[in-house]
Amino acid sequence: MRLYHLFLFAAGLLLPAAAQAQDVTGIAAVLQADQIVIDRLRVNIYGIDAPDPDMDRQCTLGRQFFGCYSNAKRQMEILVDEGPVTCSPTGEVNYIGFPYMTCRTASGEDIGDAMVRAGVALAFLPQSDMYAEVEAEAREAKRGIWQDGIRFALPWEWRVMNSRPTFGP
Repeated sequence: MRLYHLFLFAAGLLLPAAAQAQDVTGIAAVLQADQIVIDRLRVNIYGIDAPDPDMDRQCTLGRQFFGCYSNAKRQMEILVDEGPVTCSPTGEVNYIGFPYMTCRTASGEDIGDAMVRAGVALAFLPQSDMYAEVEAEAREAKRGIWQDGIRFALPWEWRVMNSRPTFGP
């Protein structure tokens, strides 16, 4: 999957926006559980971190795979399938220049909030604590990955353990 995204970037089909200074609105396609594309602009959802694709088999419920990444990606697909998504710049970019943005669904729902509230993404504390309270509520309600018996690694710790940047693409 990572090679596919690298190919799209190299082919000019995904564009970094180091200086993205205005809102962008359009139909979004889901790249990963915390990344979307709107009009060739790859957007990282600010303040959240969802499991990476290769974490799916490391996320278990008892002796069964739980599919943390698959569940998170599906939730993102449901959110963006509502209609046009509007993303606002935060001024931050990842290490290869893709912007971190806050995004809202067609109905105005904050996508980061919805992902963390559903328990399929985490508040990305190395970046921001803006969703920390929402994560605490999801934990208390035992939603998604916070259900009893689910074992998983924090995505940013997983990347460090696998020699990847904490603020991955």
